[in-house]
Amino acid sequence: MLRQAVLYFSLVAASYLAIFGFQASAAMSSTNYQILWDSVGVGGSDVAVSSGGTYMLRDVIGGTADGSISSASYSISAGYRAGIYDPVVKIVYYVQDKNSQVGTTLLVGTTVTVTTAGDFSVGDYAVVVQDDGASQVAAFGQVASTTATTITVDAWTDGGTAPVIDGSGDFVYELSGTSLAFGSLTSSTVATGIIAWEATADVNQGYGVYVVDSGEPRSLSADTLTDVVDGAVTAGSSEYGGRSSDVSLATSTFDTADTGFTTTPQLVASRSDATFSERDFLTVKAAVSSTARPLSG
Repeated sequence: MLRQAVLYFSLVAASYLAIFGFQASAAMSSTNYQILWDSVGVGGSDVAVSSGGTYMLRDVIGGTADGSISSASYSISAGYRAGIYDPVVKIVYYVQDKNSQVGTTLLVGTTVTVTTAGDFSVGDYAVVVQDDGASQVAAFGQVASTTATTITVDAWTDGGTAPVIDGSGDFVYELSGTSLAFGSLTSSTVATGIIAWEATADVNQGYGVYVVDSGEPRSLSADTLTDVVDGAVTAGSSEYGGRSSDVSLATSTFDTADTGFTTTPQLVASRSDATFSERDFLTVKAAVSSTARPLSG
């Protein structure tokens, strides 16, 4: 009798940031420095004075030198002090909740018609999937409004091809999960799960999102899924991999083929300049052979 097993899968997405050689526009710059604040205003004269009960200052600025002086009640720093610029990178991840599945029959513009939209709220993230499975086409966005049977998002982010919905094998899911749940894995289908993210990078050289795993997924009974090597996760083969929605990757194959995960970081999305609310997603796929014991996870 075949035993049911639990599939353990660990996937970590990390944003790697290189902060060097900024190309921001500034009037005071050269090959090895940049000053974003490029003017200093001074005023006063030898005639005008500021005074109080115990002091008198002539309101003029003269030659200065780097350094500082201090006493019990004051400190003065002399010379140029650069403004403080803190580059900001924020990446928020969203995971597909397979339990939130609702059927869909129509997609027009940013509005998708569903069997019920009761569990979707404004501000949520939703993903629409055409032909759920190995060759699925997906797009996601943030919910802007809902009715009883429609969901409208702010904009769709897809992998270069927009979903075409006809009601056969098409679904909408919430991106509200905490981990990928593939459900029951059988030899006749390819299970999928989506990790999406939204990135804001106030950094002129942009950012990269990399993916790593902690080893091959395995079950309690020691069944193992291996990395896909032929570019496509296929039903009937014990393998797993992923595909990115970013179609312009320079240093990995996640943009053109199902690619295996490794313990070495691999690029799944990148931008070369500052971006705000930029979105991408990774579709993770898993399959088992006909001789493998049924797995669930």
